[in-house]
Amino acid sequence: MTNIVLPGSVLAGTAAELVERHRAEPGGDGTCQACGWPAPCPAAQHAGLVLASTPAARSGATGPVAPPLRAAA
Repeated sequence: MTNIVLPGSVLAGTAAELVERHRAEPGGDGTCQACGWPAPCPAAQHAGLVLASTPAARSGATGPVAPPLRAAA
């Protein structure tokens, strides 16, 4: 399978920043601390999909991880 996103690219770096920023506060009410949507918010989900398409994600390397997808309401 061809890797779509190169590690170290601006796209991969931005996605990693988004995943870090858009997370639920530990011990909080389960909402994203950046945008207030239920966690994982759409921004974190989409950024996680970008990270999942890098070679590092496929090789099992550690780092930012794609959040689980939320079921549609």
